[in-house]
Amino acid sequence: MGIFVADFETTVYDGQESTEVWASALADIEDENDTVYVFHSIQETLEYIKFLEQDIVLYYHNLKFDGNFWLWYLIHELHFKQGYELLDDTTYFMKKPRDIGNNEVVYTISDMGQWYTITFKYHGHKITLKDSLKLLPFSVKKIGKDFKTKHQKLEMEYKGKRYAGCEITNEELQYIKNDVLVMKEALNIMFAEGHTKLTIGSCCLAEYKRILGKYDWEKDFPRLDLIPLDPAKYGATNADEYIRKSYKGGWCYLVEGANDRIYTKGTTADVNSLYPSMMHSESGNVYPHGKPCFFKGEPPEKALLPNRYYFIRIRTRFYLKRGKLPFIQIKGNPRYKSTEMLSTSDFKDRKTGKYYRTFTDKNGDIQDSIVELTLTCTDWILMQEHYDLVDLEILDGCWFFARAGMFDEYIDIYKQIKMTSKGAQRQIAKLFLNNLYGKLATSPISSFKVAYMKDDESLGYTIQCEENKDPVYIAAGSAITSYSRNFTIRAAQANYHGADKRGFKYADTDSIHCDLAPDEIKGIKVDDNDFCCWKLESCWDRAIFVRQKTYIEHITHEDRKPIDSPYYNIKAAGMPDTCKQLLNISLNGATEEDKEKYKDEPEKLEFIKQKRTMQDFKVGLTIAGKLLPRCIKGGVILEESYFTLREVNL
Repeated sequence: MGIFVADFETTVYDGQESTEVWASALADIEDENDTVYVFHSIQETLEYIKFLEQDIVLYYHNLKFDGNFWLWYLIHELHFKQGYELLDDTTYFMKKPRDIGNNEVVYTISDMGQWYTITFKYHGHKITLKDSLKLLPFSVKKIGKDFKTKHQKLEMEYKGKRYAGCEITNEELQYIKNDVLVMKEALNIMFAEGHTKLTIGSCCLAEYKRILGKYDWEKDFPRLDLIPLDPAKYGATNADEYIRKSYKGGWCYLVEGANDRIYTKGTTADVNSLYPSMMHSESGNVYPHGKPCFFKGEPPEKALLPNRYYFIRIRTRFYLKRGKLPFIQIKGNPRYKSTEMLSTSDFKDRKTGKYYRTFTDKNGDIQDSIVELTLTCTDWILMQEHYDLVDLEILDGCWFFARAGMFDEYIDIYKQIKMTSKGAQRQIAKLFLNNLYGKLATSPISSFKVAYMKDDESLGYTIQCEENKDPVYIAAGSAITSYSRNFTIRAAQANYHGADKRGFKYADTDSIHCDLAPDEIKGIKVDDNDFCCWKLESCWDRAIFVRQKTYIEHITHEDRKPIDSPYYNIKAAGMPDTCKQLLNISLNGATEEDKEKYKDEPEKLEFIKQKRTMQDFKVGLTIAGKLLPRCIKGGVILEESYFTLREVNL
């Protein structure tokens, strides 16, 4: 079987209503030379693949883009049959790649639009397209820089009247070749280490299983979805479903009333490897293993012993205690915004901003603000500290035997590599430290997208709901994220004094941002490298926080040392780097060089000409330069649009 790194260059010009591949590059991953085959179209690429007369794997870095061209070409031009069966009017069943015949194509596209593989059979051989972005989740430019590859990504003007079969200039040729050569070198490093799974999470899990051994894996991490429950008694059909309701992400919170203000003389502190820190025995945390024991009512005494971990389901109203930070979220309930850290379970009238214990729904029924929550014992303990609980009813729960050090051998290996290596090995170690925990929480939901040809000859996609994927071990996955939230929240709480007094202002998973000098921050252990410690990443003279994941800090110090060129650290969810660069120029004041760079892009030029301050970073700010994908005849194009900082209704 041949394995190649591949890349497409596609047409980009104003007013286009169709698109095509004008350059296609392939590099054999086993070729010791820097040979890159460059073709003038997708047709030429397929002819070369046919000539090889063997099964082929092609790695594209961002299959969501390149794969659209392949899928359109196979379905529209070659009339390949899609390898699914329609079981009824709305239910599709996608074949396994091993079961497809000639001129048939199958693919894995998640309901969230994540592309994983495309497989088709052509002249008796299978061609599988994989997404290297799932294995190395960075840009080609960053991979080249961090892995210190021999080749580095170059720059090229994308716009221009190009077409399949057009002349490829030497400059364009070198750009195309370098893209695949960077990825070829990086993938070879991964494969040499034995990391050949489809995603980095799968590689981490495979490595952890290898270290643990088959017997211990099956003993410590049984299939919780195979433990049935009576839904009338426990509100779930199996143990995985029950515990999964306790699973939450990181704690991202902006102090109420702290938005849109300018804060001065502050410090940002980051946890060193938050998730690995919390997984390691250095943290003192114990982790569930084996099968659970379920109980009704309050946790029994044996659930509260030191080497135990439990999950609990409650019904209650809750009200934030004075001086405490909120962290409870309620998802899947239209009465609450899923990203909001709630100060109360009472219903908020979105027009008046007032809270009510009851409301009348559209059917005339009175709904009460008592909510049902499933919590880890870590969250349950913290909730009792931070909230007053009214009309509390403890329904049931389950407990596990637990122990520290379950992940130590795995983590110690990659911690050592990270601390003693540079370049590729250090970056791989960071990936393996930070991606195991998420894989443990793998969901059984495997809903996927099915392609169809629209009237305008572009591809459209419908979602097929499905739940047949094997979960891993949600009990450990939920406990890890819970311990991590707890670690960050307690550090923030130690420095919290409200929006109007100096102290904690904002947190995002593994960082706290305080308008305090480094020596004024309390409740954290500072060390640049050790687990369970905080690194004083930066100090800033001014900062503004707009909302979650949206802020600017003007950095003057890094690692407590003054820097020669202070800069604006701009964070805004959904804002592409292009827009951040324009905003940065506007904040600093455009130079003549900046104006020359954007002279042919009038909207961008007008934006940078206006000198802005941090106060302009607010709802309504609009910046050109955001690229939005649009499926058209032939594949997909990236159309220039705008990023706008919009109001978020809580």
